[in-house]
Amino acid sequence: MNIEQLKNFNIFKDEIKSFELLKNQGFNNISYFLKTSTKTYILRVFKSKQSVNISREFEYKIQKEAYKKGISSKVLFFSENLMIYEFIESLHKSKIQTVDIKNLALKLKKIHKIKAKTKIYNLKNDLIKYEKILKDSQSKKLIKESNKSLISLKTYKKDLVLNHHDLNPKNIIFKNQNIKIIDWEYSGLNDRFFDLASICIEFSLNKKREELFLKFYFKNYSNTQKDKLKLFKTIYINICKLWFKMN
Repeated sequence: MNIEQLKNFNIFKDEIKSFELLKNQGFNNISYFLKTSTKTYILRVFKSKQSVNISREFEYKIQKEAYKKGISSKVLFFSENLMIYEFIESLHKSKIQTVDIKNLALKLKKIHKIKAKTKIYNLKNDLIKYEKILKDSQSKKLIKESNKSLISLKTYKKDLVLNHHDLNPKNIIFKNQNIKIIDWEYSGLNDRFFDLASICIEFSLNKKREELFLKFYFKNYSNTQKDKLKLFKTIYINICKLWFKMN
């Protein structure tokens, strides 16, 4: 991909000034920083049209909806091979304060209200996949523990909503009191507690801040919800460890 190839798309009204590879790359895309005379964009070239748990068409649809609700950046162009969206200049955080916890909880509620028709994300299928490939003792222990948590979750009512599924700090952008979420490639239907658990783990929330996060999200929360969150936290930690072993 180069500037001359980009010009052939005929999507930029302004002159392209620079086009360079981003230093930090993801597993499923090759990402570029693109500047025109007036705006800055991110260009993502998909490494594969279809990967496990990824639908590029669904990703595009959800990011458009998220943009309409003030959650994400505007998509300028989408094809089966790439996506171009507006760059948001702001800040990533690994540690968050009370005001961030509140804003993040409220933003997550907005995500979970987006209506979407797609297949339900099946955690059990992921564990089966890992079990077939990862044969070391640590992986077996993680899979066993996760399956035990999944069995325990059967006693709780499912609460299916659109999940982002990848709420690590690199995908959450803080700008003053506002928050934007990027990279929607893993989005899909799941229990809302998967996303809630990911925030608690990714930002290392202690018990007090975790309860504050639940209060901002639910207003009133129960011990049952706290117990359900605990099970999803175990699953999230283990799934992440297994995923990194695979990749």
